[in-house]
Amino acid sequence: MSSPLNRTELNWRETLIAAVSPFGAGVEPLQVIGYRSADAYRPSKTAAVLVAVLDIDEPEVVLTRRADHLVQHAGQVSFPGGAAEEHDDSAVQTALREAHEEIGLRSEQTRPIGFLDRMDTISDYRVLPVVALVSCPVVWQLDLSEVVEVFTVPLTVALDRSRYVQKKVERDGREHRIWSLQWGKHNVWGATAAMLLNLVSRVERVRAS
Repeated sequence: MSSPLNRTELNWRETLIAAVSPFGAGVEPLQVIGYRSADAYRPSKTAAVLVAVLDIDEPEVVLTRRADHLVQHAGQVSFPGGAAEEHDDSAVQTALREAHEEIGLRSEQTRPIGFLDRMDTISDYRVLPVVALVSCPVVWQLDLSEVVEVFTVPLTVALDRSRYVQKKVERDGREHRIWSLQWGKHNVWGATAAMLLNLVSRVERVRAS
């Protein structure tokens, strides 16, 4: 009889699937992280983002740079995604719809595998990150009214905690910790970096178990 597979022997796909929260469990087991106490404040709007990982031998995480003219988060690096709409049946549908609208990612190429913890943002959204594997090749078709660039970060880089830098900022009289990840000319920071770090923590727990 063969011995059980050690967690350290899992390939990157198996590790990722083990690290995310399964859809069947819903959102109740998920923590709420962010800039305010979840017990004291509930954002008025909901959104979902797609943490898309290119399913190739050397996997890469897909990120976008938002248009400079936008009212909120102009020019910042983010995951494709946005606010939930009335006709969306689920956060998964919201994330897939927004990814298609913003960067042309087709749902047929996308395999959602689970959730990360929810994130409360300073723009009054509770955001649910949906992790998905994306089959390649992909032809990006940008909606330039929202996104001006798509780029990727190697998953090995995104999962390397030592690459993240922390600084303290003050907002509304309170001190907050802001994380950032530099990749080439791109500075991944704020909520996007925090979501990636949530994935880092989850992967570390899988590898340690």
